[in-house]
Amino acid sequence: MILLTAFFPVVLSFDKKVRFVQSWKWVMVATIIVGVPFIIWDMIFTKHLVWGFTEDYLLGVQIGNLPVEEVSFFIVVPFACTFIYECVKYYFQKVDFSKFNFIFLPILLGYAIVLISINPMGWYSLSSVTLSILVIGFLFIKRKVFSKVPIAFFISLVPFLMVNGVLTGFGIENEIVWYNEGHFSSLRIITIPFEDVLYSFSLIVLNILVFESLKSKFQTS
Repeated sequence: MILLTAFFPVVLSFDKKVRFVQSWKWVMVATIIVGVPFIIWDMIFTKHLVWGFTEDYLLGVQIGNLPVEEVSFFIVVPFACTFIYECVKYYFQKVDFSKFNFIFLPILLGYAIVLISINPMGWYSLSSVTLSILVIGFLFIKRKVFSKVPIAFFISLVPFLMVNGVLTGFGIENEIVWYNEGHFSSLRIITIPFEDVLYSFSLIVLNILVFESLKSKFQTS
């Protein structure tokens, strides 16, 4: 599943229009900067059984207390979603997304508030909502500068729902990733916890923001 997620962005990176391959180095640096705190977060929650993994579907290789497949998630998913962002910037460069952003970001904020009101003491609900609200607030303030980021995330929800659906048990006998019911709202999009949308949002958007910052700083210096 992880390899399939990476396949098309890697192959299409050599497209002569977007030329994403030229930005790989900034994607990789952004992945490290953002990925390390997320991996530490993941390790802590795995240790305290906020979530865990079904060994039947795994290779059995561990990095700390995480399966190698989980660690690769923090490399492949940001890479694929940053590719989507770069495609949006190129193919929709003349499209004004200001109205979309003005509507989408408050809706996402409302989504976060609903989740935290359902289970304010759940570790997953609390952490994912808190971080996402900070990211939403920053994007709303800087919505003119990063006007293509929200729509890029919105588009990335399509592959996200497909991949995460399988990971959380859709179409297979048991879930690959399981969640402690006491630490999230218990609301699901079929098999996917609602909190996963906010978790994905923060991970993807932070990667894009760091990526843009690195590109802007070093390409113009």
